[in-house]
Amino acid sequence: MNKLDIRRAILHLLASALIIFISMQTRIVWHLFFLVSLGLILSVLSKSYNIPVISWFLKTFERPIYRKKFPGKGLLFLVAGSLLVLKLFSDNIAFASIAILAVGDPISHIVAGNFKGKLLKKKSLSGFLLGVIIASMAASLFVPFIYALAASSIALIAEVLVIRLGEDPIDDNIIVPLVAGTVLYLLI
Repeated sequence: MNKLDIRRAILHLLASALIIFISMQTRIVWHLFFLVSLGLILSVLSKSYNIPVISWFLKTFERPIYRKKFPGKGLLFLVAGSLLVLKLFSDNIAFASIAILAVGDPISHIVAGNFKGKLLKKKSLSGFLLGVIIASMAASLFVPFIYALAASSIALIAEVLVIRLGEDPIDDNIIVPLVAGTVLYLLI
């Protein structure tokens, strides 16, 4: 695992935690809609212009392939996925789904980067299992542990699968919270 992946994992975790914290304070999610809208505008502008603070964030946290193709893609889809579950599900399900996204994906990537025996999409079995366990513990702050375990397992399996819409894969920051939220909704 390289330094960029570690920085991205930390940003992923902090952004998700901030979304949960702010959304717990106010159920109004206009701030997330505003962030998605602003993010799209900044992404388009960043393809052609060097925007001082935004450029630093992109150089520090964005994968080189997306800096020109779709700047800010990961963070933008993280906010969009969080917004979707906050609008579709009750608070406890939405917060648990975001918690699964917050820790399951980054943990599994960090562990996968440090061990051999990769599965699909640069995932290792140990990374997947640790991601499920830690994501389940985080989600159990909002829902019963057994439900969190089921939702984490299925959501992180769905993340490994490549789900395509036309020619492009759907971003895992959309897939994970929606699958987790759906599983929790069906269980609860």
